[in-house]
Amino acid sequence: MPEIQLDHFGTQYPNQETPAEFSYVLAPSSFFALAAGVFAALSSVSAKLAVDQHTESVAQALALIFPGASTRVVGLLTRAGMLAAIGVCNFFMWLFFTKALRYGRSTARVMMLQTVANFVATAACGVYIFGDVLAVRWWMGASLIAVGLALLNSEKNVEFVCETPDASTRDKKSL
Repeated sequence: MPEIQLDHFGTQYPNQETPAEFSYVLAPSSFFALAAGVFAALSSVSAKLAVDQHTESVAQALALIFPGASTRVVGLLTRAGMLAAIGVCNFFMWLFFTKALRYGRSTARVMMLQTVANFVATAACGVYIFGDVLAVRWWMGASLIAVGLALLNSEKNVEFVCETPDASTRDKKSL
């Protein structure tokens, strides 16, 4: 039976044990979390393109490039390509997310970076691809989610007090 090879990524890139030589080098967990967020957003964009009117205009443009192909066939192939892109983007999102969890110190930090990257990439794709206008309410909601995730990440050094009934009776007996 073949032996499982260890991942040598940790020896090549900075982490907790081997800090970065330069302060601007992004930690592997941060890079993977940001990449996971971008791929999650691209998966959503692919899903929207698979059923949106924009796909028809792309199919018509491709039909002009390939004059022998019918518009209907090119449209179906374009939609099939977008459906395949959903699967590919989800695959890479989970791949990068699990790598980020592996190299990160905190799950909350990985989740925060991935969610923020997802929001930013979704907003950029919405504005530039679909012509969406982001209202102030959207920005406020996204900001509240980011602040909430930052607060969750900042609580990792807080000591938790055990509040089980057994612990409270034990404390009273010791007095």
